[in-house]
Amino acid sequence: MTTMPDPCPESLSDTALEWLVRLYAGDASEADWQAYAVWKTANPEQAEAARQAEQLWRQLGAAADKPLSRLPGAGALAALVLVAGLSGLIAGGVFGPPAALIADYSTGTGERQTVMLPDGSRLELDAGTRVDVDMQPGRRQLTLYSGQLHVQVSPDPGRPFDVEAAGGRIRALGTAFNVRHRDSHVEVAVTEHAVRVSTEAGSQAVLQEGQRLQYGQQTLGTASTADLTQVTAWQRGYLVFDDQPLAEVVREIGHYRPGLLFIRGDALKSLRVTGVFQSRDPDALLTALADLLPVRIRQFPGLTLIEAQPGDGA
Repeated sequence: MTTMPDPCPESLSDTALEWLVRLYAGDASEADWQAYAVWKTANPEQAEAARQAEQLWRQLGAAADKPLSRLPGAGALAALVLVAGLSGLIAGGVFGPPAALIADYSTGTGERQTVMLPDGSRLELDAGTRVDVDMQPGRRQLTLYSGQLHVQVSPDPGRPFDVEAAGGRIRALGTAFNVRHRDSHVEVAVTEHAVRVSTEAGSQAVLQEGQRLQYGQQTLGTASTADLTQVTAWQRGYLVFDDQPLAEVVREIGHYRPGLLFIRGDALKSLRVTGVFQSRDPDALLTALADLLPVRIRQFPGLTLIEAQPGDGA
């Protein structure tokens, strides 16, 4: 087990992190970098605060071979490296494959959207969702790259209605259903009638109203009873967590709140969270986490840090 150094005074740690956020924002000047070098070598306490902040920054994905060396354009480059390395901080594959970048419909952070499709079907998109729509004379198909949607399918016996996501296919059987695509898994819940779910491996299952299951590209889970009030809570502006790990909760918050969220310490990621929160007020959710769990929330420009309460040893 790695021995963690004694923490620096919070004010110095905050100042060191603020320096790094400022320097890696992409518009720092040579004078800014020189000023940081002077600050961090002024005394041993500031040097240690800078060392710990730089270590955390590397964990955030901003590391290169020499992450804090000043080269022409290094500030902008480091900011891009940071964004590219955030797979562990926000929901993996948020933007999906390259085609998702120009998806027919997409929602941003904290945004929901309702779309009436040409066939009369109603499509509701949660925050951070990207989906393509392909309406042909003989078929209707959605491709969900990321996020969550609920679709109320308009009957048309001559044109099957499919949703493809993560290598699987959900076919409507005269129905309404919810599809949630996070990371490499997809969860399907039926709110009306039934759907057929199939995977690339050839597995199939029919879900009836009030049932749900999860699948991956090669795996198909077992159907279970769904709490439809919880499944559709996002449509009413609520986030519902039922004994879920903090890491999963933080990933979900990231779809409703701008900036980066980072949990400092693996032990904290498995803490369990239960509660109902308003998605339009994610800052209140963060405050609630600090009340429910042995964590504290520290905020910097563009970055929110979740770490153990001092003295908890997590």
